[in-house]
Amino acid sequence: MKYKSEKDMYPDVCQWLEAFLKDRFRQADVDVHSLPHTAISRFLSTYSRGNFPGEWVTWNIKVDIVGFVHHPNKPTTLVFVECKNTKLTLAHLSQLLGYSRIARPMYSFLISPVGFSRSLVSLLQEYQRRDVLKYRWEPGKLPRQVIVAQWEMIGRNLNRHTMIGGAGL
Repeated sequence: MKYKSEKDMYPDVCQWLEAFLKDRFRQADVDVHSLPHTAISRFLSTYSRGNFPGEWVTWNIKVDIVGFVHHPNKPTTLVFVECKNTKLTLAHLSQLLGYSRIARPMYSFLISPVGFSRSLVSLLQEYQRRDVLKYRWEPGKLPRQVIVAQWEMIGRNLNRHTMIGGAGL
């Protein structure tokens, strides 16, 4: 089952992401925005909230849905969700990995209601190449990695049984 178009996913995914972030970061303020046609740098140039590193002006990337977690007296945390209304491919993963390497979100989700292409499943499961999901390494912490999952249209949630990456999520 799939949506009529990718943009039809955005309201459901925004609602899920906001609930997910509010539950995970109870002491923080959370904003979620659908930005598929707006570069994050352009959005931030008019966004009156947040504490971002100076390099944000270089973030000329367009991510479908971006969550902002505003912690008191700390930098604002980003969360990315890239939505696809087709089977997820290695090209989709590569796109989100690049965005995640640039802006270093706390979480980075690649989701589709249709599932995964054979080559993506083969690489990640058959050949156990989970290393390709990693985008940030911090001393003393587990590496951050893209979380790949099937989106459940009816439940408006991630199907945790299909989730690859994101240990401890």
